Amino acid sequence: MLVENVLNGDAESFTPLVRAYTPPLYNLAFKMTGGGESAAEAVQETFFRAYRDLGRYDGRARVLSWLYGICVNVCHDAGKRSRKAREREEPIGDGPGESLAAPGPDAEETMSRRQEEGRLRGCLQRLPGTLRAALLLRYQEELPVGEVAAQLEIGVSAAKMRIRRGLEMLRGLCSEGPRGGTP
Repeated sequence: MLVENVLNGDAESFTPLVRAYTPPLYNLAFKMTGGGESAAEAVQETFFRAYRDLGRYDGRARVLSWLYGICVNVCHDAGKRSRKAREREEPIGDGPGESLAAPGPDAEETMSRRQEEGRLRGCLQRLPGTLRAALLLRYQEELPVGEVAAQLEIGVSAAKMRIRRGLEMLRGLCSEGPRGGTP
């Protein structure tokens, strides 16, 4: 309904879409680009393109799925322009007030889990963009394989192959340790 309102000239109806979908798009863009500022720019460009091309939205997919597809394309474009941004990664949600209060079994477990998550994110950043996008859409955003295929504009079997290859490559990267060294 909001999309119809925008198409009928009510530009303000786009604002609730931006508010609702910025967090999931930011999380996807953050993981695809490897950085906060790059992710914010990707989300802004995603909404710009979505608004510009709203007439192309056919309603077959959910609005969020359609936006994911645009965001993946924006991130691919940004990756082509700036490969160096992929190597740095900040954990999401590790802001002030989330530090470990006192050492202990829980603190050690939390620290270990965060280190492992950081290592996994680092390995994920080393994947080719097409494989990373397929994995993030499938496992981070929990889209069914059919929607992953639609958003990447490939067939379902190609989406399954990218997911499988991405998982295999990710396992290999994670088992080899940081930057090709030993674990």
